[in-house]
Amino acid sequence: MSNATPKQLSYLSDLASALGKAVPSGLSAAQASALISQLQAEKAAAKPRLVGEGIYRRSSDGAMFRVQTSDEGRNYAKLLLPSGGWDYERGAVYTLKPEERLTLAEISAWGISTGVCAICGRLLSTAESVAAGIGPICAKGY
Repeated sequence: MSNATPKQLSYLSDLASALGKAVPSGLSAAQASALISQLQAEKAAAKPRLVGEGIYRRSSDGAMFRVQTSDEGRNYAKLLLPSGGWDYERGAVYTLKPEERLTLAEISAWGISTGVCAICGRLLSTAESVAAGIGPICAKGY
């Protein structure tokens, strides 16, 4: 039975450190390999789950967010401003939960009550849009 390689031990040390764990000493190469697999799985499970694109109302404070995907393929969230429009809020995408995503009917109801389109953040101006709670272009795209 061969000892764990320096490369295995270095990688194990990095993985364990990220998870707040210690690496046992005297590992064989096979034991190190098994521990690497175990810690990789733990690290993947601990990684925050990001929500998909859509409109979200955070349950803790009622703030509205639009989640979209960057050109690099990463999701991020923008906060709906009281004055209208959206502004990027760092880290907000990590605070949202899948069950907080609004359906088109919920977006429409919110728009009716506020007079603001939750998709684009603009004030609803036509009678049809105010009655629907969402602009016609935004309704087609959501």
